[in-house]
Amino acid sequence: AAVATAEVEIVAPPNDSRTYRVLALPNGLQAVLASDADADVAGVALSVRCGTFQDTDERPGLAHFHEHMLFLGTEKYPKEGEYMKYLSDHGGSANAFTMNEFTTYYFKVDAQDLEGALDRFAQFFIKPTFDPSCVEREMKAVDSESTNYSSEDTWRLMQILKATASKQHPFCRFDIGNLSTLGAQDPMGTRGELIAWNKEHYQAGAMKLCVFGRDSIDELERTVREKFCPVRDGQGKQFKYDTLPWPKERLGRIVSCVPLMETRSISICWPLPPGTTYPFAKPETYLSMLLGDEGAGSLRDVLNGEGWVDQLSAGPSFDFSDSQLFAINITLTPEGEANRERILALTFEYIDMVRAEGPQESRFKEFASLQEVNFAHKEDFPAPDDFAMSTAMSLFKYPAQQALRGPFAVDEWRPEVIREYMDTLTAENCIIFLTSIGFNDIATADNAASTGWKVEPWYGAPFKEEPLGEATIERWRREAREAADPPLDLLRLPEPNRFIPTDFVLRGNADAASPKEVSKLPTVVTPPALISASPFSRIWHKTDLAFNTPRATVLAQVHSMLYDAGGPLAVVLMRIFCSVVYDDLNSVAYDATVAGLSYQLSFADTLTMSVGGFNHRLPDLLAAVLERMTQVLTDCEASEAEGGALTERGQELLDRLDVQRQLLLQDYNNFTREEPWSVGSYFMSQFMLPSSWNISEYVKALQEPLTLRDMAKEVRAGFAKAQVEVLVHGNVTAEESGRLANQLTQAVQGLGASTLEDVAKRKVTKLPAASETIFEYDLGAENPAQENSCTQNIYQVGPTGEDPTRDAALSVLINIAGTSAYERLRTQEQLGYIVQADVWVDQHVAGLSVVVQGNRLAPVDADARMEAWLESFGRELEEMSAEDFANNVQAVVNARTQRYVRQAQETNAHWFEILSRRYRFDKLARSIEAFDGLKQSDIVALFHERIASTAPKRRKFSSRILGTSAGDKKSDGHVLRTVQDIRAYHATGDVYPEAVCAPLPAAAAA
Repeated sequence: AAVATAEVEIVAPPNDSRTYRVLALPNGLQAVLASDADADVAGVALSVRCGTFQDTDERPGLAHFHEHMLFLGTEKYPKEGEYMKYLSDHGGSANAFTMNEFTTYYFKVDAQDLEGALDRFAQFFIKPTFDPSCVEREMKAVDSESTNYSSEDTWRLMQILKATASKQHPFCRFDIGNLSTLGAQDPMGTRGELIAWNKEHYQAGAMKLCVFGRDSIDELERTVREKFCPVRDGQGKQFKYDTLPWPKERLGRIVSCVPLMETRSISICWPLPPGTTYPFAKPETYLSMLLGDEGAGSLRDVLNGEGWVDQLSAGPSFDFSDSQLFAINITLTPEGEANRERILALTFEYIDMVRAEGPQESRFKEFASLQEVNFAHKEDFPAPDDFAMSTAMSLFKYPAQQALRGPFAVDEWRPEVIREYMDTLTAENCIIFLTSIGFNDIATADNAASTGWKVEPWYGAPFKEEPLGEATIERWRREAREAADPPLDLLRLPEPNRFIPTDFVLRGNADAASPKEVSKLPTVVTPPALISASPFSRIWHKTDLAFNTPRATVLAQVHSMLYDAGGPLAVVLMRIFCSVVYDDLNSVAYDATVAGLSYQLSFADTLTMSVGGFNHRLPDLLAAVLERMTQVLTDCEASEAEGGALTERGQELLDRLDVQRQLLLQDYNNFTREEPWSVGSYFMSQFMLPSSWNISEYVKALQEPLTLRDMAKEVRAGFAKAQVEVLVHGNVTAEESGRLANQLTQAVQGLGASTLEDVAKRKVTKLPAASETIFEYDLGAENPAQENSCTQNIYQVGPTGEDPTRDAALSVLINIAGTSAYERLRTQEQLGYIVQADVWVDQHVAGLSVVVQGNRLAPVDADARMEAWLESFGRELEEMSAEDFANNVQAVVNARTQRYVRQAQETNAHWFEILSRRYRFDKLARSIEAFDGLKQSDIVALFHERIASTAPKRRKFSSRILGTSAGDKKSDGHVLRTVQDIRAYHATGDVYPEAVCAPLPAAAAA
């Protein structure tokens, strides 16, 4: 790597061509600069050593509220929304998050506009105004965010975890904030507290900055010094707490928790020393590697073999300056819930095995070598703002020279520390969390309080704490030893990983390639070549010459008639088959995922398969997946022995089938506990895509146990007629791609597939012109805990590709609408925490989507506010200055023409065209041409023709999901309310014509 040094030299991956510099400003602020002359997008992040732990006792949520307020004006740029508008006009976006001890702010912007964005950003930390006119309104925004979290299990269970911590430690506090905790009755008093809190904590010595751009490293340094030297000096407040979050007396307990979702889980948690204690030994990660292993004989493998668990993971869940919380998290099946104590006993037995083996240097070296491989061959680079975020936060944990490598580095073999950590993992040192909807009846019974059940005060989740004695653990272990299944001798520690790559040779010769072949520009890159085409399969290939990474991806889509012709039962059985294969293969494939490979097998309306990662061992994993697909199917068909009894393998597969049936049924049953926007999106899809099966039909199909013969029959029928598309892209030759793809297509044919004559295309509902169609669903009636409502309005514009000018106009209109809707509906009117105006696309049809989720208004009233915004938005488009219009056009063009920074981005772009079978690989380059002559009047005309309330070609669909806050207020007139209503509409409604496909290019020789 080309590394410029100021005070230290940053260790970078060998193939990293960026230039780096570390700055220490006079005020104490430390910064990492990264320069890349080819960058199209700049990214910046600033992390402050200050978070919710620094809330005052009187103002829980103050740090989070402070984060919100910094976005609402500074002395230099006092206009509310000016910062976000500048970013939006220049292809950027921004956000922030408040953690326990750190708060991080970040943004991205077109590279040529970095200085203007940086100037606005720096003022957050120099002279924020905490505008008095915004204080009360932004309190409502935080309150809305908290309301949103109150119906999400992640946040509800977090509050229970907080309730188990010491009352003398800040982790125990509620830290989101709401109107009550933030002092809504005296907003100016809270503003005064904000200002004082900011002066105390937001000081340069407590800040770490990362700036990534395309300017030279010297120019970046000049800009950073100019913008950030005025930040107030000082070291901020050092962390000092009266006690540990979980002192000894708070351990050795078991906590039962009631979720909203139908879920079942066990989490066993131990406090350990903080991650900063041994940052280059990472003893907690050594333990994660062993306890979270999923290979043959692992804890997860044995428990899964019994049909008791679905997922198991191990590792730090929280890391503070004074401790970290290490956890083993286990997701249970319904049968697993009935065997919780045996699962816990086996878990402690497995921990004993790890402890008995002791620290092993051979395991450490394997782990360290994998980390070095991952660092040396990082998947190119993360997005600019993600890179800036991770680097800025890394500076708090690692020396500046290790800011990039530190998270990967495992340099120190410290067996005595690992032993110390292992010895900590005992029953008396842990807290066990049992989460199950099955606790609900006893937790809400009239005598619940007398039996120890409590209600968490902030989000209302029931829980119960009990002591966990050593006698209890011994009883669990004794019962586990006495039980016939599973025998304890099935447990064993991991074997050496056979999937670790050693061949990193690049297949392509970038030095001999043309500029187009090595380009990362989306409008220039060469498309994949069709190396084989037959009525049954089409195989596409491209050797990567641009990213110089030893990785490849194989993507396959198997088109069949199963979704349309098979019915709901066939669909769920194919989905279960994919899950059974995945589950059956896991103990073999887990090592591959650890070694940088991944795979997927899933069925939506077609079968999708992918294998990706380091190309050296990729063929081995692909072969394993294909072989297991065939093996599972043939084993299902041969599952009955003489006399009709199941073979041992048949019983194993039947158990897997039933577990996956129950998990899929559980997933579908949780539908009404999803967030309103998610429920609305589902019904939106049901309306827009005629001939879709409904979730209720899947639930009905899953109610009764299924047989192996049922599954084998439907899978065989599903594969009877097929067409296969395959793309192989990355560090592979055409010959290697051909072998991989042929292996895949032959496996599909081996399942009995013959050629499918025609591939069905999904049709999209065409709304009538000058109309409004409403669907309304009372989610609150199904889930009384859901207070929020959601309104999503879709304004169909039409098929893409018909009119390039219209497509370009819609893109610019949406870019302007995003900031405008957020400013009006969220910032000013405070309609909800979730407010979005964005593009809507289904298949080949596009339009404008506007979403509002919150508890302030019923959807019918939210819709009226959204329409009022839309009317003012029309005037905004008409009155927009020529400069603002030009900025927005350029922002859209820049976003579309940004260089790919990861090989996967290019792969996905090619795959999209192959999946749609349109094969318009030059679509982006052609679409950009339409922006050259785009006029402001084109956008205004599009708005008044297709989106405005009086537009003659307006096609509006409004999805309205009612939470309990909506009360009895429902939409009037003709409203669709059920799936049957939607299907009745489809019976007489119109659909858009199918997209026109480009001719298939001629196949080249592999």
